Amino acid sequence: MNCKTCGHPLEENYCPSCGEKKFDPEELSVKHFVEETFEGMIHFDNKFFHTLRTLVAKPGQLSLDYVQGKRAVYMKPVQFFLVVNLLFFFLILYNLYSLPLYNYITYKPFIGYHTREIVQQKINATHLTTGEFEQLFNEKIQADSKEYIFLFIPFYAFVFWAIFFAYKKNLVEHLIFATHFVAFVLCWFFLQNFLIGIPFYFFTHDNYSQIFDTIISILTGAVVAVYFMLAARRFYQKGWWWIVVTGLAVGYTFFPIIQYYRMLLFYKIIYWR
Repeated sequence: MNCKTCGHPLEENYCPSCGEKKFDPEELSVKHFVEETFEGMIHFDNKFFHTLRTLVAKPGQLSLDYVQGKRAVYMKPVQFFLVVNLLFFFLILYNLYSLPLYNYITYKPFIGYHTREIVQQKINATHLTTGEFEQLFNEKIQADSKEYIFLFIPFYAFVFWAIFFAYKKNLVEHLIFATHFVAFVLCWFFLQNFLIGIPFYFFTHDNYSQIFDTIISILTGAVVAVYFMLAARRFYQKGWWWIVVTGLAVGYTFFPIIQYYRMLLFYKIIYWR
């Protein structure tokens, strides 16, 4: 029998050329279909949770294993990130990456960028009521804020490349480390959303609290800094002094970067939708 995919002669159960499994007509049965479906789901679950457990419990080990060739037991970096991002897209209610329109026209530092005037000009140009425009804006920023999170991966890959330039790692290695780093950040947002964010807003009945947002930002910066230190120490395998310095810098700048991301989303929705 020849391989149904590439035509290579088959002597084993799997094609040595393309890896296609030898076709058996008995596989076209309901029983085999059900078995194959559940096997695929279980295999996916095992890989996903093993990848997640390694990401959280052993910072940096996931990236290190991948670049050293240990990959069969893990999900691929981008595949894992897409799954986490998909869960983040559908399950997260309090989203640190986006804010409703009210915040942009009420609180600092946003009003320092003349957001009130910009929004009013847009409302006048679209001939919508304030309420209608606010509803459209809030729906759009909720979707866009999660959709464009992937941009943080090349951004941090470039940052890590610049920080660890002297350590002679190629750009792909930094991309892998950045992918896992951003995936961890999303996992942290899952945790703080369900354990801190939702309970706070549920019991206070507030739509937004600037003080709470600041506290969460400081806490997030600390968590990100510590995780980065541990992960970078294991992945780049360098001394602690430089790791601590760069970790503090990454943690300190994390929330300001999110603020810039929020403003970029604001301008995108206002001018380009």
